[in-house]
Amino acid sequence: MSQSSVNWLAVVLSFSAASVLELLVMPQMLLAFRPEWVALTLIYWLLRHPERVGLFSAFVVGLLMDVLSSTYLGVHAISCCIVSYLVLTLHQRLKMFPLIQQSMVIFFIVGVLLMIVMTIRGALSSVDSNLSYLAAAFSSALVWPFVLIITDRLVFALR
Repeated sequence: MSQSSVNWLAVVLSFSAASVLELLVMPQMLLAFRPEWVALTLIYWLLRHPERVGLFSAFVVGLLMDVLSSTYLGVHAISCCIVSYLVLTLHQRLKMFPLIQQSMVIFFIVGVLLMIVMTIRGALSSVDSNLSYLAAAFSSALVWPFVLIITDRLVFALR
């Protein structure tokens, strides 16, 4: 198996696992704290292999998130494209940050993604415009070190 196909296999497996985690049933009171697994996986691949995963991949992942969350088609796609542009702009510096500082930046990036989604959804329908999405951004920042370690091990195992 060539090196390129192994990397794509790791990408597909990691996004599949993130999609399953996104669909897990949770109690109603914990739904606000659900991490954005697919977005975290997208950010991981944008940081590790920006030459393989870029804006087109972010658009496809955004469409996947739209289907998974049953929102208007294109809401997550546009937000993932904007966030991927932000990550691709910062990826050289972000890779050099310590893990705690990376988590703080992940809080900001996922917060931007969720803010864009909530803004578009609010413009298209009547959605509460409170700051509850910050809980999901916070939990995403908390699980970022685990996503980083587990996905690194998956990539290493598939070499």
